[in-house]
Amino acid sequence: MPRTVLITGCGPAGIGAALATEFHLRGHRVFASGLSENLVGHLGELGIATLVLDVTSGSSIEAAAAHVAKATGGKLDILINNAGLMHVMPFADTDVDAARRVLEVNVLGAFAVTKAFLPLLMAAADAQGDHCSLVVNVGSVNEVLRPCFFSIYNASKAAVEALGATLRTELAPLRVHVVTLKTGSVRTPLFDNAPPTKLPADSLYQPVRSYVEGRHMLDGAQFMSPQEYANKVVGELLRPSVKHVIWAGGLITLAWFLSWFGWEGMLDMAQIKRNQLDKIRK
Repeated sequence: MPRTVLITGCGPAGIGAALATEFHLRGHRVFASGLSENLVGHLGELGIATLVLDVTSGSSIEAAAAHVAKATGGKLDILINNAGLMHVMPFADTDVDAARRVLEVNVLGAFAVTKAFLPLLMAAADAQGDHCSLVVNVGSVNEVLRPCFFSIYNASKAAVEALGATLRTELAPLRVHVVTLKTGSVRTPLFDNAPPTKLPADSLYQPVRSYVEGRHMLDGAQFMSPQEYANKVVGELLRPSVKHVIWAGGLITLAWFLSWFGWEGMLDMAQIKRNQLDKIRK
């Protein structure tokens, strides 16, 4: 039976767009949202319904919920909180306002959108009989690997995972199932869209300036294509019984291993060596 799906953050070449396309190709009714029509117009050309949704704006969220409710008779089967921002900068050099913006989009955005669409998700669960509705939060293996110079992004993804784990129990009686996507490295414009990493002149990390500004911490990472990622994730989400956590993307084997065995000291030492942090010790 076709499902109704709303996905946030569906800009070109990203995870959201790939998920929207995959659901659409499998015959489901998709609402792909983005900050502007220009960002989601490519999906409209495929026959996918598009709408403008700013996850940091209460009025925008309310308008989107009203739009979807009118189009679907007040029901939504699957909500995917994908909208997100990346920020790459040493913690000591991170601007507080920039950090606040990341948290506003990545964490409070997922919180606010889920809250607004909860009545539609509950209505769909009531109409489905044996099946639950789904809230799907796009998390990250950064929550496990905690790479250097991604402090606020790592923190935001840890918060998203904690939010999902809490909602998993709170919403279970309402027949709304909450899923976290443990997303590994996927070849998307997320890094390209992030603000440039430009160290201030007085940065403590001047000895590794070229390394940090060149974002060489990404060197050697194994990236999965958005299409391959979407194919795996959508297949998992459409199963009769959906897992609470779905791992997909590059580096997931390493992240999964560390999440189980928790070798904190070894991980810290590896991070210091890989990111040349021994060069700034005094």
